[in-house]
Amino acid sequence: MDEKQRKRILSKLDDMTRYVEELEMMLPSKEAYLLDLVKRRACEKTVEAAIETLIDVAAMIVSAEKLGLPYDEESIFDLLDKKKILDRKLCENAKKMKGFRNVLIHRYAETDNELVYSNLTEHIDDFYDFEKQIKTFFKKK
Repeated sequence: MDEKQRKRILSKLDDMTRYVEELEMMLPSKEAYLLDLVKRRACEKTVEAAIETLIDVAAMIVSAEKLGLPYDEESIFDLLDKKKILDRKLCENAKKMKGFRNVLIHRYAETDNELVYSNLTEHIDDFYDFEKQIKTFFKKK
């Protein structure tokens, strides 16, 4: 990986962290979330952006490190797990995030707002763990 690729990846990683910090600032109590459509949509769009950026970072690393051709977005995380860039648990959580993003984007059936709120509050640390593991990988290089 060259320095230009590394800087682009770190810049994207900063974007992801900024989205997560914004989400944490805007996320209201569960009751307020369930009652306020504007707050729900703001939180949903912000977490979508964070997940998209996480996927982008993962794909950029797979490409820069020439880890192989993923056959879909989920297999990107399998390649990172195989090369021990990310741990298996985080890779599985990232796949779930991707699925959650799809639910938000495509509005499969009727979105369960309580389940969305639960995902928003219980999995924020996964983003920070992703950032930490990527930065650890860079330090080792």
